[in-house]
Amino acid sequence: MHHTPDQKTASHVTIESASFVSFETIQLEIVREYESVPVQIEQNGRPVDYLVEQQFVTESGKVEQILRLKEPISLETLYTVCHPGQKTTVVVPREIVRSEEFERRFSYDGPLGVSFTPHGMEVTVWSPVALSMWITVHDDTNHREIERFHMNRGARGEWSGEIPQAFQGMFYRLEVKTPVDTRQVVDPYARAVSLNGEYGVLQDVARFVKKQVEQAVRPPLWKATDAVIYELHIRDFTSHPSSMSQLKGLYGGVSEKGVRTKEGNSAGLDYLKELGVTHVQLLPVHDFGSVDEATRMPYNWGYDPIHWFGLEGSYASRPDVPMSRVFEYATLVSDLHQAGLRVVTDVVMNHIYIREQSPLEALVPYYYFRYEHDGTIANGTGVGNDTASERYMMRRMIVDFVTYFATTYQVDGFRFDLMGIHDVETMNQVRAALDKVDPSILVYGEGWDLATPLGQSLKATSQNAARMPRIGHFNDMIRDALKGSTFNDRERGFISGNEWREWELRECLTGAVHIPNVTVGRFPSPAYSINYAEAHDNYTIYDKLMLSCEGVDETTRLAMQRLANAVVITSQGIPFIHAGQEFGRTKHGVENSYNSPDHINHFDWDLRDTRIKDIEYVKTLLKLRRLHTCFRYDSRQEVIDHFTFLPSPPGVIIYELTASHSYDAWQRVRVYVNGTFDSLSFESDAKWNVYVQGETASLVPLARNPAHIQVESLSMTILAC
Repeated sequence: MHHTPDQKTASHVTIESASFVSFETIQLEIVREYESVPVQIEQNGRPVDYLVEQQFVTESGKVEQILRLKEPISLETLYTVCHPGQKTTVVVPREIVRSEEFERRFSYDGPLGVSFTPHGMEVTVWSPVALSMWITVHDDTNHREIERFHMNRGARGEWSGEIPQAFQGMFYRLEVKTPVDTRQVVDPYARAVSLNGEYGVLQDVARFVKKQVEQAVRPPLWKATDAVIYELHIRDFTSHPSSMSQLKGLYGGVSEKGVRTKEGNSAGLDYLKELGVTHVQLLPVHDFGSVDEATRMPYNWGYDPIHWFGLEGSYASRPDVPMSRVFEYATLVSDLHQAGLRVVTDVVMNHIYIREQSPLEALVPYYYFRYEHDGTIANGTGVGNDTASERYMMRRMIVDFVTYFATTYQVDGFRFDLMGIHDVETMNQVRAALDKVDPSILVYGEGWDLATPLGQSLKATSQNAARMPRIGHFNDMIRDALKGSTFNDRERGFISGNEWREWELRECLTGAVHIPNVTVGRFPSPAYSINYAEAHDNYTIYDKLMLSCEGVDETTRLAMQRLANAVVITSQGIPFIHAGQEFGRTKHGVENSYNSPDHINHFDWDLRDTRIKDIEYVKTLLKLRRLHTCFRYDSRQEVIDHFTFLPSPPGVIIYELTASHSYDAWQRVRVYVNGTFDSLSFESDAKWNVYVQGETASLVPLARNPAHIQVESLSMTILAC
């Protein structure tokens, strides 16, 4: 039956919602008074036959109907339903896009984004539910639309359109019509974006980087436990008033050479090189939504992604010139490589900034995000939405992203924000894809168990670490053992005299592996354990100690800080250091400083001058770690063979290590970790040389063959022979 003109303009709503449950069924929610009135279904204006399969009353008093169509639907056409003479409702593809059959029919492995040929460009976008799609090309100065190109649908829901070579460098968008609405959006695979990510840019980014940036080879990394990660926010590194950088807040400021502090000490890239870390992990560099790129305000860490493949413009010298950010980021990576440092990208693909405004939601409504059983959007991330990595095309996008950054920008590692939101299979595919590029590329993340509707065995959590080979996990046990619970400001940790945390710390010193009859174990090998006491999240160690150790003097507080740093650096696993942690960085008591101003977040170069001795201590410990194999075991069996706990008084941990290679100058090592407020003395039982004691660490012995081993309060002592 066809609508009459009067029926088409009627406005009374009798059908609250209509959506496809499968390729044969439609679910309707109907106003109670109309439960006995048959609905009309049309496909592009033509009647469709159906049967009422189920009908029942919901808790809200609405009537729910399941209608079975006589013929399977075609997602290329528009379906509508109405009661005769009442308002027409479009049937939306809500549940169907999350079905296994949808995945089988439409999973797509071909090119996405802009492809370049000698004669022009081709844009390919995946949207099986789109009814039509156009590419709109815009002038790159006034953003006026200057041309549009029709896109054609492929067999697996991909849409492709060709653009002549003459438009290269112009801005573009996609105009997509779905049963939900018609919108103009940015291509989610756009590799270059305009100011504030408002448009994609028709530029061959990979070719541009290859031609314009002299890329250096990756510095060598023989095994994961050789890595020392240093977490750094691009803006923080140069925003302090005392920073002498000429590139404050910019990509280039991180790799600036020859910069000095007020007191003439090294700063910038020279400081990073001297410190002795191997990897610089940069907080998000993808295009994010909280900062106006034109003004670079307000401050934000950047955990609010808009476009994953495009770079953030607020760190570029010319945010209004799209290729400025590409050139400067690629140059930063190359400069760090030349300096012997590897680069880690922060992957924030667990959510999108504003789901309702996302190109993903516009192109394939209801597909890319995870939903609770009651139909509400999942929010395990705590920021409004969770991406559904278990779906083929979301998983593919994550794998495509890491592969793209690893090849185009030569990135050496990927840190996954809220990795527990993702699924095990996705993370394994990430690892497999990066192994094809370079097996030495690090993959690690936050394996927290978050409240997202994914089965426990499927989540990429630390509990499932053994099911994700060669993927690291932030070890929150060592964090809380050292400084006290993150969720209790006043609780002390081992470094501040809490002896009850000793057993947890013992577990972590081994790389959190299982040693029969000694440790419970958490990870299959030390390489899985990212050991940290401080990161951009939560209180810095110094600020946590200010809260939990009221009345403690500054000297004691810095001793506690020093002990935490020593444990992180010497434990089995991969050390992770937050920028400034080496000298007791403070954020002045602000726990979550993601949007606090520069004076809270900046890297304090004056403090770098004041606490040189603390920095030298960390530098020397890192050198000792690099020189001696006993701090870098990379298998559980090595830990079992070479790591032994010795008897010790409460609040003190003593253990011995032996070298894993005969060429190591240190064949036997003993470590004393004193978490008490008392200085202790132990009889020497061998011809030991003392290398670390109190606030001093040295490459040459501080004492040779002492009769008694002195272990100062709240400190680490290291002996070798």
